[in-house]
Amino acid sequence: MAQLPYNLFEWNRPLELQLGGSLPRFQIAYETWGSLNEDKSNAIILFTGLSASSHAKSHSRTDVPGWWEAMIGDGMALDTRRFFIVCLNHLGGCFGSTGPSSINPETGKRYGPDFPPVLIQDLVDAAALLLDSLGIQRLYAAIGTSMGGMLAMEMAARYADRVARLVSISASGRPGPQSIAFRYLQRRVILADPFYNDGRYYDCENKPLESMAVAREIGNITYRSREEFNERFGRTRTGKGYNFGPDFQVESYLHHMGKKLASNFDPNSFLFLTKAMDIYSLGYDFPSYDAGVVRIEARSLMIGVSTDLLFPPDEQESVAKILHKEGRDVRFQMLESKAGHDAFLVEVDWFHSVVGAFLDR
Repeated sequence: MAQLPYNLFEWNRPLELQLGGSLPRFQIAYETWGSLNEDKSNAIILFTGLSASSHAKSHSRTDVPGWWEAMIGDGMALDTRRFFIVCLNHLGGCFGSTGPSSINPETGKRYGPDFPPVLIQDLVDAAALLLDSLGIQRLYAAIGTSMGGMLAMEMAARYADRVARLVSISASGRPGPQSIAFRYLQRRVILADPFYNDGRYYDCENKPLESMAVAREIGNITYRSREEFNERFGRTRTGKGYNFGPDFQVESYLHHMGKKLASNFDPNSFLFLTKAMDIYSLGYDFPSYDAGVVRIEARSLMIGVSTDLLFPPDEQESVAKILHKEGRDVRFQMLESKAGHDAFLVEVDWFHSVVGAFLDR
């Protein structure tokens, strides 16, 4: 896939990490839309899901549509006439930001499996340094989808005085065991691939593309719902006869989605970031989960989807209940949809209305 244009923030000092150790230096790829106002009070940071890049919207340097194209722009929910929107590729990613596929300045070789373990908290710390470089001390809002919702919540908790509003979509304050189990299986598939080569595959002729594709196929089952699969695919077959390849329409869909991601996503990034998701809890290093949650002071909107298999709506509602009990200005809203976890990419009109109205408050 052709590399889309982005801006680069470079931090040339060590970043101390939650689990010990540090990154000697790092860079973050990011893109922006709209203009920062004089007092720099109109900034919104947009955190992406696991596999998305910073390219949330087309702009003057490329007309390639972004992953949330219809949500950002003139008169949209994330209105570029009012807001300055910053979307970044996470630390640990592979779309321009420092991650396992980056060169380790201490060895001159790619980090690979030697990339230091990073947690969601580390990703948020890197994002905060990016905001510092832009002169943004307080955000109008932190918004995130899926894994990005975890980062948005952590930003609002870890940097409570810097976030005025929080929108967390289809995320979890602490993933449940079923969600962890799915990601464990995805990692197992990659680690069992002989072409994974203990994570040192970058200079090899054969790379773990097939296992990365299968890991994505597993993921796509969790991103959608039984109801959607029944309606969209049924038992329609695309082939004839008897074979073990993609025969049913749903199998062809999974096969296509797997190949699509495998061609442009680094398996090591997948391993490190999914592990960070599993470990994540708003209560990490706090006496209780509730104690970690109530650090959030921002006016908050927690959004869940009725058919979300990956992060069921009770996981968003539980955060809202804890905040409400503490007297915070918080609202939980559930979308009734067959689109499952990925509804934020499908039910754009609903999200446009709900998120836009919240940002108007």
